[in-house]
Amino acid sequence: MTEKQKLLFAVYGLGIGGIEKCLINLINILPEDRFDVDIILMNPHYDLKEQIRRKVFFYDEFEYVLYCGGAMEQLKQRGGIMKNWKKLLPYVLLHFADQKGAECWKLFKPLPKVYDVAVCYSQNGYTPYYVIDKVKAKRKVLWYHNGAYEYDSQTRHRHRLYYPHFDWVVAVANECCTMLKEKMPYMADKILVLRNMCDNQQILEKSREFVPHSYVPGKKHIVTVGRMTPEKGALRAAEVCSLLRSHGKDICWHWVGDGEQSQEVLAQVRKLGLEDRFVLEGNQNNPYPYIACADIYVQASDYEAYSTTVTEAKVLCKPIVVTDVGGMREQLTDGETGRIVPLDAASVAEAVEELLDQPALCRQLSEKLRQETYENNGALQEYYRTVFA
Repeated sequence: MTEKQKLLFAVYGLGIGGIEKCLINLINILPEDRFDVDIILMNPHYDLKEQIRRKVFFYDEFEYVLYCGGAMEQLKQRGGIMKNWKKLLPYVLLHFADQKGAECWKLFKPLPKVYDVAVCYSQNGYTPYYVIDKVKAKRKVLWYHNGAYEYDSQTRHRHRLYYPHFDWVVAVANECCTMLKEKMPYMADKILVLRNMCDNQQILEKSREFVPHSYVPGKKHIVTVGRMTPEKGALRAAEVCSLLRSHGKDICWHWVGDGEQSQEVLAQVRKLGLEDRFVLEGNQNNPYPYIACADIYVQASDYEAYSTTVTEAKVLCKPIVVTDVGGMREQLTDGETGRIVPLDAASVAEAVEELLDQPALCRQLSEKLRQETYENNGALQEYYRTVFA
């Protein structure tokens, strides 16, 4: 019997988000007779943990990493400051190191095991540097999920020092791969494209669990699922909603997700008088009923790599409108499986209005999506040939 590979996945957290969903889909599809899976989180966010359906081992992040955002709460939960006084000093040092832009992860504790493959499943935060400096593995892989490469000079310099230590850098879309090769020519021969896994059966099952209370019969319902951050275009979505209302459309727009921009978006909604038309649904462990019950799905982002939520809307066969960014043209064909429009509110509003006025076009787009297949096995074989070889 072939010995199982030992895999480590290091990730920022398991909060509600597209990256986290993609990680869980990948972990669930990896056969237990072939892989042992360990997970280390950089922060104690476990919202999606229960969606993991195979055996995994979680490191106690309190023992191995430092997370300033929840330090005092963690100390209280673990018996108080007196019991954990040895842990307090590293947190104090981390706080000052972080303010100075120092290499904070070097205060973290190394993992005890040696892995066949250590995967940094997000380019965010300290995770890539932790994997390089504190993890022993025969192969190290970085997943890059962002559709842009926008960093200050210090971070770019740090990337130049650390990224070459990865054996592979995985882009999730062809356009993302091209962008990374332009921004990081020193990594060009290590960058490859691997598609994210999609658990279409689970999406379909969970979409039938409930009907959202905020979906009022008689109105046309539009939905967007995503973190409320500037790149996801929530302010643009509110502007589109306002334009549609000014054109007499009886719509309700549901934004599923929370984030740093939530108060700014709420202020914009109030300014535009959309309190009963642009509903902030907050984070939802199960967003699929919101998509399933909607008439149209919209993703008006500033940039995307390969949008998880657009894939989910495709599985649920929704008429879709997206902005022409990142890997959207790899996910949709304009006029056949969705609408791809320029990056401005007027263009998004025009496409949504077209779908609202043409039910036959909506049916045509949905029918085309029903003909698509979501087979993971082919993509998984490519994983086996490359990063998990």
